This record gives sequence, C-alpha cells and structure tokens, in this order.
Amino acid sequence: MVDKPGAGEPGAPSGTDRSIGELVSDATDNLSRLVRLEIKLAKLEAKADAVKIGKGIGEFLAAGVILHLFAILLSVTIGLGLWEIFDLPLWGAFGIVTLFYLLVAAAFVLVALINFRRRQGLVRTAETSSRLVAILRGEIRPPKGDRSVATSERAPASSDSAA
Repeated sequence: MVDKPGAGEPGAPSGTDRSIGELVSDATDNLSRLVRLEIKLAKLEAKADAVKIGKGIGEFLAAGVILHLFAILLSVTIGLGLWEIFDLPLWGAFGIVTLFYLLVAAAFVLVALINFRRRQGLVRTAETSSRLVAILRGEIRPPKGDRSVATSERAPASSDSAA
C-alpha cells in the first residue's frame, strides 16, 4: 500500500482495491507534484541561462572597451603617420583623422534618419485597438466567426431585433 501519493512505482498495484475518489486524489496530487517539479526545473534552467547571458554581456563589454582603446591608438598612429610620411603639420595630420571620424559619424546619422523615416509604427495594433473600442462602444458589431469585418461597418444605433 502506498502511504504517500506518487511515491510508489507507476502502475504498481497497491494490494487493495481503491475507490475512485482515492484514485482521483492521487492523480491530482501527482499532477500538482509534476507541475511543481517542472516549475522548479524551469527556474533552475532560467537561472543557469541568466548567469551565462550575464557572463556573455560582460565579455562583450570588455571587448568593446578594448576595441575603443584600439580605435584611439590607431587614430593617433594614423595621425603621426600622416605627419611623418607627408610632412604635414601635426595639427593638419590629426585634423584629417578627425574629419574622417566626422564623416563616418555623419554617415551613421543619415542611415539612422532613413531608418526612422521608414518606420510605420504600430499600425496593426492601432487598428485592432480602435476596432475593439468601437465594439465596446457599440459602434460596430463584433465578428461572428468571420474575421474579415471592416471597421466602417456600423451597427444600428437602437435596434433590438435579432440578426
């Protein structure tokens, strides 16, 4: 006989005939135990993933700092190289490097502006929200299984007749 629900082997006979109520009780206890264990497993997996994601973000941050330092040192090297190779004044060589970065930044700004102008917003969300508000106000009838109801379809203002 099993003292604790779900503690015996699955399908093992308990030695006595059990009532339907006991069987249902055992089934619900086993189901709730299974759900609790699944939730516990999900929490453990989510925690492990969060730790891995945190480490990955930290590694990307460290790489970003090192790449930033690399860009600064490369800029100084290019400026000194222009000064040495082309016999430019030091301020002119570093001015060329600075203008290059200014052009790169301007290109990024233009691409960002183009992307912002292309956005459409929340078109479908606005449409479905306005349709829902109209349905709640009684301005249009909700769809009856047919999802192709237009928003301009108006319900009669005070009709009590069945459709």
